[in-house]
Amino acid sequence: MTGSSITEAEERRAWLRLTPDERSALTAAGHRKVWSPGQVLVLQGSPPSSMFVVLRGWVKISATNYRGDDAPLAARGPAEIVGELAPISGLPRTATISAIDEVHTLLVTREKLLGVLRARPRIAEEIFRTAAIRLQQSDRLRLESGGPDFPQRLAAVLLELALQHEFDWAGGNQVDLRFNQGELADFARVSRSTLIRGLDELRKLGVVRTARQRITITHPRALRELAAGRPPPPQPV
Repeated sequence: MTGSSITEAEERRAWLRLTPDERSALTAAGHRKVWSPGQVLVLQGSPPSSMFVVLRGWVKISATNYRGDDAPLAARGPAEIVGELAPISGLPRTATISAIDEVHTLLVTREKLLGVLRARPRIAEEIFRTAAIRLQQSDRLRLESGGPDFPQRLAAVLLELALQHEFDWAGGNQVDLRFNQGELADFARVSRSTLIRGLDELRKLGVVRTARQRITITHPRALRELAAGRPPPPQPV
């Protein structure tokens, strides 16, 4: 942790955990690049040529399995480091990273990244710490997607996805999830028609609002109650 002013939500973002000197070292080693909505930063299976720091906007992480099914894995936003493990391992990319909206990144090539990590091993520690946090989140998401009661299960999946976005839930903020219904159905392991029925129930309870390429959690505390199997309190109209 780099200072007492950093919040718990921010503390889970690797870029914000770095000291100013560490961020300056990575900035000096890289260059800024802007990506248009839908543009692919890296493709699954491509060489591990670079790492990215998301400075503005959101990216989607997705992967294709052996059957050819494309599945979303996560969405990452400002102050997130993405695509970092492949340059360290030297292995081909295991996922595709694409821009959801206009994305501004710091791009650091593999050669320069490895040089910075050798000179500043604490940056490597923070990168590996982030990888461990994301693995725990992924395991939790798989666990929540297997529950028997679908509205409760969907609420739990939405809750876990929101926590991946690193928002401060103590304030009860609304949260926008940058996924379409097809992608959310993949996360929840259900058909799209089943998902739509589940979202209808959550809308009637007043805890979510849907739009194109976006699902908004309007009442996070009520969603927590529903995910825990407790009826949420009535929401104001």
